[in-house]
Amino acid sequence: MKNAVLFYLLVLLWTSGAYDHFKRLCQEQGTAGAAAFVYRLFFRDYPVTASFTGCQNRQIIKTAFLVKAGELLCLVLLLRIFWVTWWGELILLLLLLGAGAFALYQLATLCSRTGEIKCVYPLTDGYGVYEIVLRPSGPVREWVGTTLAELDLRRKELLVLSITRAGKVIIFPKGPEVLLADDRLLVFGKTATLPAVPLGGLGPDAE
Repeated sequence: MKNAVLFYLLVLLWTSGAYDHFKRLCQEQGTAGAAAFVYRLFFRDYPVTASFTGCQNRQIIKTAFLVKAGELLCLVLLLRIFWVTWWGELILLLLLLGAGAFALYQLATLCSRTGEIKCVYPLTDGYGVYEIVLRPSGPVREWVGTTLAELDLRRKELLVLSITRAGKVIIFPKGPEVLLADDRLLVFGKTATLPAVPLGGLGPDAE
């Protein structure tokens, strides 16, 4: 009985949170845009790090986690209807606690992984726009100190659109440009040719 009360309390809290965040999302992006985003989250596994404009947005991330939590709650509700023994209740409670811990871990990882490749704007057919931050250690550490010509990124179907360095932006940098640590590269290209899987996944249609 206590487990049932806890479960329905979680459902109530989720409903309140989902309504509040969806309302805020509607105010930011309009009802049609918010509804389309939630649809993509449910049925197309849309990456949570990409917003409508291609920028990372905390409201987007919160809404995405609420939507995924709703999927889990629906599954648990179906299990409760057909499986109501005391040990079944215990297993459902453990599933909920485990899912909550996993969600917190994923959120903490998402917020801490600032030096990796990020999906800024996902496109179809496995392409997208990515932000790559050059660090002395990381998936692109070998890029530091080399020129764009030496990297020959076009052979990998990657195009550097800009470099942000010390507050200045270099648009369409040339081949002789030397890459430095802490440079932020905006790169268009094919996800499969990136040196690492970007934060946010491969985009909605890169399956």
